[in-house]
Amino acid sequence: MKTYKLYDMKAAVVCLIAVFSMTSCSKDVPIGDPVTISGGYVLPQTGASDEDNARIMDIYEKWSSYVLYDVDSTDVYWKQIAGTDSGGNAVYRFTEGDPAYVGDMLDYLDDIWWHYFSDEFLQSGGIPFRVYLVEEYYYYMDWGSSGVSQNYYLDYYMVDDNAIIISGMSQVASYDEDTKRTKKRALIIELFQSWISQGLLDTPEEFYTISDYTTEPDVELVYDPETYTSSFSPEDLAELRTRGFIPKYSNPYSAYNELWTYSGQWTSGYFDPSSNDFDYYISQIFNATDETVAEFLKYDAVATKWNIILDYYKDNYDIDLRAIATE
Repeated sequence: MKTYKLYDMKAAVVCLIAVFSMTSCSKDVPIGDPVTISGGYVLPQTGASDEDNARIMDIYEKWSSYVLYDVDSTDVYWKQIAGTDSGGNAVYRFTEGDPAYVGDMLDYLDDIWWHYFSDEFLQSGGIPFRVYLVEEYYYYMDWGSSGVSQNYYLDYYMVDDNAIIISGMSQVASYDEDTKRTKKRALIIELFQSWISQGLLDTPEEFYTISDYTTEPDVELVYDPETYTSSFSPEDLAELRTRGFIPKYSNPYSAYNELWTYSGQWTSGYFDPSSNDFDYYISQIFNATDETVAEFLKYDAVATKWNIILDYYKDNYDIDLRAIATE
C-alpha cells in the first residue's frame, strides 16, 4: 500500500475547484467504454477484479458517479468539507487500499447506503460525483509548543457536495452488525445534511407550525453549591415534551444537559429553538431506540412532528428514515 503526504493545502483547494468546475456537467455526457474523467482518471481502473470493475461501471451507468480506488493524492483533500480542523497546521494523509478489497467495500456501501434510496435519487446527486475508496484517511496537526497530534476520522468518511472519501477497505467485511449500524447512522446523517444544503431534499414546512418558538419554557435547574449538583423537577421535562421539544441524541442521555439548554440558552447565540428543533428530531430519528421513541411519542405534539418528518420523506422521496436507523 502507498501512503501520500499532502502539504500544499492552498494549491490543493485551487486544483480541486478547477477540477470540479471542469466536470460539473459530466453527469450529462453519454458514457463510453472506457470512461475518461477530467483530472486524469479512466474507468475502469486497473487492480480490482473484472467483476468488481464491472460493478463500478454499472454504478456509473446507473447513477453517473465515479467510484475510484486508484486515487490521485491531490483529489483526496477538501478544505471546505465537514469535519475539517479548526486550527493548527494540518497535513492530510491517506493510505491507498488494496484493490482486492474493492468488492468488500462495494458490498458494504450498498448495505449501509445505496439500497435505501431509489435509483432516481441516487442519480440526481444522492451519491456524490466521485466516491474515493481508501484504506486510511487522517491528518497531523502541528500545535507548536503543544506538539503534533495524529487524528483519524473515527467515522472514516469525509463528505462534500461533489465527493466523498470512505476509508477502511480491508476492514469493512469484518464489521459486526452493531458496528455497521453505528457507522451507517453517522454517514447517512452527514449525507442527509449535505443533501438538504444542496437542495436535493427539502424540509417540511408543516413541522415548524406545531411548537411555539417565542415563549420560553418554564423550566429550571436548581444548583446546590454544597454538593456541586443540580436538581430539577420531572414536570419540567414533561413541559418540554408537551410543547413538542425533544433533546438532541446523545449516548448517554443527560436530562441535566437538556434542561440546561432550554432553561439557560433559549434564543441565545448558542441555541435557537426553531433552527435546532429539526436537527434534534433528525438526530433522534436516526439514532433513538424503539423504547426511547415510544417514550417520545406519548406526547401528542412530539408524535405529530415526528410523523410529519417520516411521512414527508417517505411520500416525497421514498426514503424510510427509521428503516435506515433500525435495520
